[in-house]
Amino acid sequence: ASSCLTSMQRHNNQPHAFPFSHAVLDGQYAHLSGVLATKDGKITAGSAKDETTSCMQQIVATLAALKLTVDDITRVNLYITDLKDFDEINKAYRPFFPSGRFPARTCVAVASLLAGTRIEIEVTAKLHPHAKI
Repeated sequence: ASSCLTSMQRHNNQPHAFPFSHAVLDGQYAHLSGVLATKDGKITAGSAKDETTSCMQQIVATLAALKLTVDDITRVNLYITDLKDFDEINKAYRPFFPSGRFPARTCVAVASLLAGTRIEIEVTAKLHPHAKI
């Protein structure tokens, strides 16, 4: 295993407003920071379905920048503010994995998330030898 860590600020090269890396690569895995729903580049609260879709679209874009796909995701952590949204989240989440191969996943209910959002998603994906920032 490599001891060299590489960080990725943002796949769209826009400055990051908060003090963390958008993704960190450790030589074997890409660890993506939690993603919140956005619209026009701003964090935006919405329905559980809309927020899940927005989060997953951002994750897909970040993975694509690393030459990865959802099939490379090995672990997902979901943070949600209302367990009543669980079914709606799953309905929006499932189509992002058309192969039917789902990564390991944890769902944690939390008291609140930034900007009144309902869901935050973080993922870990297995790197390919050619994956670069």
